[in-house]
Amino acid sequence: MIGTRSARGGSLAVMLFAAALPAAHAAPSGRSMAPNEMGSVTRSVEPFLYVCVQDEAKIAVINMESFAVERVIDLTSLGFSATAKPHHIAVEPDGEHWYVSLIGENRVVRFDAGGEIVGQFSMETPGMLALDAERDVLLVSRSMSAVNPPTRLGRLVPEAMEGEEIEVIMPRPHPIALSTDGRWAYTASLGTNQLAAVDLASDEVVITEVGGPAHAFVQFAISPDGGRLVVSTELSGKLMAFELGDPAHPALIAEVDVGRQAFDPVFSPDGRSVWVPVKGANQIAIVDSRTWSVSARLEAPSLLQPHAIVFSPDGRYAFVSNNNAADHMADPTAASHAGEHEPAPGNVTVFDVGLREVITSLDLGRNVTGMGRAPTGR
Repeated sequence: MIGTRSARGGSLAVMLFAAALPAAHAAPSGRSMAPNEMGSVTRSVEPFLYVCVQDEAKIAVINMESFAVERVIDLTSLGFSATAKPHHIAVEPDGEHWYVSLIGENRVVRFDAGGEIVGQFSMETPGMLALDAERDVLLVSRSMSAVNPPTRLGRLVPEAMEGEEIEVIMPRPHPIALSTDGRWAYTASLGTNQLAAVDLASDEVVITEVGGPAHAFVQFAISPDGGRLVVSTELSGKLMAFELGDPAHPALIAEVDVGRQAFDPVFSPDGRSVWVPVKGANQIAIVDSRTWSVSARLEAPSLLQPHAIVFSPDGRYAFVSNNNAADHMADPTAASHAGEHEPAPGNVTVFDVGLREVITSLDLGRNVTGMGRAPTGR
């Protein structure tokens, strides 16, 4: 059962937080580089995937064509703490700038393609990012690790890294998405069965009550045609699908049981399926978006608490991040460890989409989480 209510969301102004920190100086290039190599290099048009290694305060840069780790950015070398906790990444379509949420630093940081820090925004426990570069909007939700964060979303002007916070009423807003026309923002609660549609033109917030057991909404994905919204749930282990014919009132059309601890879903480039990482089963559930049923489940030894999925620009490969860590987001019994005191590294596992087979797996460090690439695939 679904009900809705609306409210006028107020905006709370937040000042830009600017810290004098040293900047990195190397851009990923088409040639292979050892991790942490520094110096000016020639930029390439090859697509790069930025990957958060959350528990090591690092960001790995992977060449999506060669599957090579081009570079590793150590945030501690830039003045951040060892508990910076980079969590999610958004990349501009032209690849000229990218953004990362740092949970432990309470800020969102903007980098240019050359690795220079060009802006920062202060926000308590930032979580997921949604970028509309065309309309110069970056939305920021709250981290899953925050027990009682502010009930607001961050709305930034990316180029200036200035912005405000929008009140969304409900507790622990974590998933985030933008409608394809840029008019509506969507978020949902980790603590209640509520979904919010925010009219970015007026800041009006419309709350949809979702029935059933406690869900704990994790993350959204919007279909390529903009007509459907899906969300994964941690506690109830579902993928829930909504029609967006009325963008203020998403209409629930399907619930698919995919398995406990369903994390960041993504539509395939053709929109015919939704790929869902299922941490509790160490699987990827592939859901047919026409029948809303699980059509396949991918398994591999390197799928260890799969967290997020990014497709290569041509749609041929799927890159899957894996935590392989016992933390607040994962079942400790599902994690493997290298030793009693040293957790095994998380990884990015690469699947051939057509063959549904693993091509390679890249060990990157402790607790590999969010990823991002330029939508146009530089």
